[in-house]
Amino acid sequence: RTLMKKLLSLLTLIIFMDNIQAQTSEQTIYRSEFMFCNFNEGKTYQDVVKEQETYKQFLEEYGLEYNRLNLQPIWDNDSEYDYVMWGNWPNGEMQYKEWGAYMNDYPAWASENDVPAQSAGDCENFVSMRNHRVFRINEDSSYDDRMFTDWRQCKLKPDADIAELKAAYAEMEQLARDTGLVDGAIHFFTPYRGFQADLPYDFLMSRIWYTSVSRSASVANYPEWSAALEESGFLEKRAKHVESCSGADTYQLDWVFSTIK
Repeated sequence: RTLMKKLLSLLTLIIFMDNIQAQTSEQTIYRSEFMFCNFNEGKTYQDVVKEQETYKQFLEEYGLEYNRLNLQPIWDNDSEYDYVMWGNWPNGEMQYKEWGAYMNDYPAWASENDVPAQSAGDCENFVSMRNHRVFRINEDSSYDDRMFTDWRQCKLKPDADIAELKAAYAEMEQLARDTGLVDGAIHFFTPYRGFQADLPYDFLMSRIWYTSVSRSASVANYPEWSAALEESGFLEKRAKHVESCSGADTYQLDWVFSTIK
């Protein structure tokens, strides 16, 4: 079963040294939600995006911080979903503020602004996760309209310390900055709301490349980068905490809108 299948069917810190934090991007914890959807008959992805974009106006009028991304399977051949809607809040306070506004204020706002009920897709499940960004490099601030992202399910060892693991990824980011071999972002996702017990993983790991040029370069630089990771001791540090990770399911990531300041 694929990563996204297991998310639906069974569908959580920052401690690291000040000198590491000073040298790398801030390791931040966001709140995320995922919704698993299929197109309704006769509808397309553009219909989905058109419906989503109207929600940005509501967020801006009510001073709410939230962003929306979509995931569509590329190499996930048995995926049972056409697309996954992925939303983020900057923190838990905003998560409940936005959800409360959606439940209490949005219906009247939509009616007053002649926003029709969403009909492009049918979504079967809603889950929330803590989103730990542990690696981020984007020196030229470039983003493709559609980005590559890999998702893996990972298990921790019984005596694992996720704070130490995240610190190792901060060190890895510094190594990437020093060598210039890779960029992009790595996120860990830990379960929060909407999950059943006995999940087959402890966290999900997402690797995002902001441009296809970056994704291509990571392939070309892989032998040198792999050797640098081994020489730095990162692989040993990661193995101390991570028991295993699944193979990658690859998705197209589409950034739809953001009102996060």
